[in-house]
Amino acid sequence: MKLTPYPQHHVFVVPLALTVLLLVAVFWPSPAHAQTSGQVSRLEPSECATQALSELQAQCYTFYGQENWDEPNGTIIELPVAVFEPETKGASGEDSADVPVVFFPGGPGYSSLGNREYLEQLLKDVGNRTLITMDHRGFIHARPALKCPDYASVSPYHNIIHTPAIASSLDPMERLDSITGIVANCYRKLQAEGIEVSQYNSYSVSRDVDEIRRLLDHDKIDAYGSSTGSGTVLSYIQYYPDSVRAAILGWPWFINLRNRAPMDELYTAKQTFTDTLALCVAQSEDCRDMLPAWFLAIDRARRALDAKPFVTTVQEIDGSEKKLYFDGAAFLDTLYLMLASDYAVLPSLISDIEQGHYSRLRDFFLIDQYDPEPTAPNYALGYFLAHVCNDMGTNRPTPEDSIAAVKREPAVLGFEPPWLCAWWGGDGDVPEEHNDPLVSDISALAIHGQMDPCCGTRWSEHAARTMPNLQFVEFQAMGHSPVTECRSIMIQDFLDDPQATVDDSCKDEVPLEPWVLEKAEGKSSQESN
Repeated sequence: MKLTPYPQHHVFVVPLALTVLLLVAVFWPSPAHAQTSGQVSRLEPSECATQALSELQAQCYTFYGQENWDEPNGTIIELPVAVFEPETKGASGEDSADVPVVFFPGGPGYSSLGNREYLEQLLKDVGNRTLITMDHRGFIHARPALKCPDYASVSPYHNIIHTPAIASSLDPMERLDSITGIVANCYRKLQAEGIEVSQYNSYSVSRDVDEIRRLLDHDKIDAYGSSTGSGTVLSYIQYYPDSVRAAILGWPWFINLRNRAPMDELYTAKQTFTDTLALCVAQSEDCRDMLPAWFLAIDRARRALDAKPFVTTVQEIDGSEKKLYFDGAAFLDTLYLMLASDYAVLPSLISDIEQGHYSRLRDFFLIDQYDPEPTAPNYALGYFLAHVCNDMGTNRPTPEDSIAAVKREPAVLGFEPPWLCAWWGGDGDVPEEHNDPLVSDISALAIHGQMDPCCGTRWSEHAARTMPNLQFVEFQAMGHSPVTECRSIMIQDFLDDPQATVDDSCKDEVPLEPWVLEKAEGKSSQESN
């Protein structure tokens, strides 16, 4: 692996030209003052950003690039980059072993650089290939990091289930108000820190990655995305198609689908819930007896909880008590987050709810795991918002749009952040075509989990309309980010020969859990009302 040297100036014999070049050499900015040097980017060896990278013997660098690539604003971003070289390279493809795999982290904003187990799984996935990973601009190990710690306590994705947006009240408008002000304050905070917030988006990240590819002297890469990182992969292909040999789209959350009105995502998730019940009744007569109208069961459970919410009390740090309220919208939001772990009990849970038996709901709503001071240590939470809201471009909703959506369907409160982007302070600086479906013949493999309401195969079915060489596979019984032996085998086989049809015969290696079909007796004596 070598770094591309800076271009060398040619010295001409003409005295005036020589004089000019000498003046340039004298006054050319040093690396410490590179913020005035226009389009210059560089990659320098550095200490590893985390202990996990050091323990795994990564080659570590710091990338320096423009915050605003199109109109440099005087600010230089710094990104930690890690390169893992295999001891020996080997693959069946003619040149696949020489093409590095560049990992695009998801979240958006989740930093995997300090998570050794996560990194080891990535290394297992790519086999005997070079792996390049990094924190994208705005992440916790990058400079600047877009930090908005107050957001951790109100975000449904970081304070799972017990966020005020889901459980603080039975009034959806009160729940909405509990989070919007913090979003607006985050934007203002980042602006006050001198950050050009609009530049933190997949368009700018794609430029960063391509500069890093060039500085590491690679003609092409294999791009590997995780969740929202797969959406960034599609942006990278859109803007730098000649830089990509093949793409792995892990449990993908594509930008042009993710940023639709949140009602659309809710409908997609509800279909996954009903598909799970249909699977149960197809496999078990007892399940069919328990839920004879399984197509209607989700909505009936939701109505039952709207009529009679589950209410419980938790303890705060100071010893005071706080009530949490879970209505039908909270039920759908929680199921969206927890289906992968709770699918086996879902039929009996719904049956219990319809009959007013709420004893299972304490476990379902994770009451014993309530955290009065939630944190999100792997996230710079301002980036989480910036990435999604800025990628919307001109598709960002107004407050009127989002308020109307919540009034029509309160469950969209748990499907943030798209609706929250109404309170984000400005549009992202992205091209007009940024949210267009990707049209590409690059070979790609998408991996989905059967129990992933977020990012199921419907997303790949949509993408395949304009990506004819996209293959996708669904892993039985798995949720978001499935970790199985099959995943690694399939990724390596695909990278060996991206044009070949992937052998997906191992996709059902994880069996479905036995369905829990006994009914609860009575209800909790201390909870619900």
